[in-house]
Amino acid sequence: RAGGTYPSGVLEILWVNRRWGKMRGLETTAGLFGRGKEWQRVRRFFQTDLLHPEAARGYVPGIIEAAERASRGAKAAASLRASGDGGGDDKALNLYLSRSAFDMFSSMMMGEYTETADVTTPTDPLNERFVNGAVDGLSEAIQILFSPYEMIVGKLLGFETARMRKAFAGFDTAWEIAQDKIESFTQRKEKDLLTENEQVSYLSRALDRQKEEGSNVSVRDVQELAFTGLFAAVDTTSSMLGWNLVHVARLPDVQEKLHEEISSAVEAVGGGRLSAEALSKSNAPYLHALVRETHRLTPTGAINLSKTVDVDGLEIHGRTMKEGDVVVLEGYSVGMDPELVDEPHQFRPERWLQAAVDSRKGTLSEVIDHPFLNGPFSQGARKCPGSRVAMNEIHIFLSQLVLDWKMSTAVTSLKDITYQQHTTIEANLPAIEFETRR
Repeated sequence: RAGGTYPSGVLEILWVNRRWGKMRGLETTAGLFGRGKEWQRVRRFFQTDLLHPEAARGYVPGIIEAAERASRGAKAAASLRASGDGGGDDKALNLYLSRSAFDMFSSMMMGEYTETADVTTPTDPLNERFVNGAVDGLSEAIQILFSPYEMIVGKLLGFETARMRKAFAGFDTAWEIAQDKIESFTQRKEKDLLTENEQVSYLSRALDRQKEEGSNVSVRDVQELAFTGLFAAVDTTSSMLGWNLVHVARLPDVQEKLHEEISSAVEAVGGGRLSAEALSKSNAPYLHALVRETHRLTPTGAINLSKTVDVDGLEIHGRTMKEGDVVVLEGYSVGMDPELVDEPHQFRPERWLQAAVDSRKGTLSEVIDHPFLNGPFSQGARKCPGSRVAMNEIHIFLSQLVLDWKMSTAVTSLKDITYQQHTTIEANLPAIEFETRR
């Protein structure tokens, strides 16, 4: 609340992305990675048709279709992972999840079924290049942020380092491909040649809003924001999917409980197929509890919130802050505190079912149910604008995988799962076997 009209946000620290955007002439860079009136202009337009629950729900049918197609490629990706031929360093399953995230977000953003995840089906190689460019570019950019050398030579002295050039190359690849795709979409819309799926996509709606009286965004702005959405969704959503997949594969009892719940919901209210209603919290409480438990035990980011104090004299828990101080909400240790969580190192989705939540009310442990701790998307005016869509994608794809496949792995302990920092904390997925269920 003390942040005022133009609050700070974590994107402000991504100076590598900001520099690339300015160098390439992207007009929304100042808004996306800054603050002030330009941020407010871009943000208000971008979040429309994304953050509202009903808007996000409207994209669910297309995401389900994309998830069904992507799920078919799971076993082939696992085979590449087992053989070591999946792009080097046993990353075939990680790449599969990145492509699955791209396929689902593309169905929402552009109404297009890109089908990059299933390597057994033909797909446009440009879409595969986009995913690879996004993953490589973002990975390098994040590593730069943690390097003292890059901070001094690249940020402070202004030189373009070898690592920056590598990050920029990934960004350039993705931007070049996205420009052509989005421009083609825009031209076909002007000629009334869009398919039914494309007509109800985010991009189509955004182009309609851009033409409304009083609009303060350009067509170029809309195109850049569409690129940003596609670009960011590849790495972040796939990381969350990866950790959920780890737990489902290593814990057969958890997997079977989830399969039983989703199968029952699909038959009862989905007409034999996933649907928004079947995946609602009322019909699939264990699914929602499982995803919440994954975030508690293996978050894709331990820092839930980062804010810069904009006023002098702000008092927080007896400490007086001055303007410019940075306040970080670190959520991981809260969820791992044995004073608050029983056996915190055990994966127990049941702790998030309603009966367990109700039992914590009025106790010290109820702090773990605070909404600021329930996800990695930040909070307030700078909350990730695609967070609702991302959560829908995670619920949908995890459910689709469990419906289609019985998954297992020889790795049963989290201690044996390695991970690395990309845009978020990403698990290096172990070998997983996929056995057909239906």
